[in-house]
Amino acid sequence: MTSTRRALRTGVAAAGIAITAAALVATPAAAGTWPNDSFDLCPTTCALGGTLGGVAWGNRTATVQGSMTDIEGSGTTVYFEAYAGSVKIDSTTRSTPADTTEPFHFTIGDPDLVGGFDRLKIQVCQGGPDWCGRPVNADRDGVAEKLIGN
Repeated sequence: MTSTRRALRTGVAAAGIAITAAALVATPAAAGTWPNDSFDLCPTTCALGGTLGGVAWGNRTATVQGSMTDIEGSGTTVYFEAYAGSVKIDSTTRSTPADTTEPFHFTIGDPDLVGGFDRLKIQVCQGGPDWCGRPVNADRDGVAEKLIGN
């Protein structure tokens, strides 16, 4: 049974990477002068599912696209929080029901905030707040980052 879960995760990862790559190539005008970041995150273990995608940075907002998967039947929620320094500017969540894979595509940030935001905190949880991976931060800077974690 474990190999089936790994095969599902591998297939989902390949599909998510293709979706993310297409999204990041399709939005170069919105990317501003900052390189895009990508993420591949799991809750406490990748056997439960997870999320992968990318962040295309703009001047005041960012476009986030990817997918999330639930394998163990408890549902998956991904939390996204945008910060300017230590001040939270915007936040949103995306969820998928048990045993499914769902894509997501949205803009986060405040288009009226001069300077925009500079950090996007991402955390994936399954079955409630007790089963979360560690949060990671994508930064709007001159470095393309690939964030991996659980």
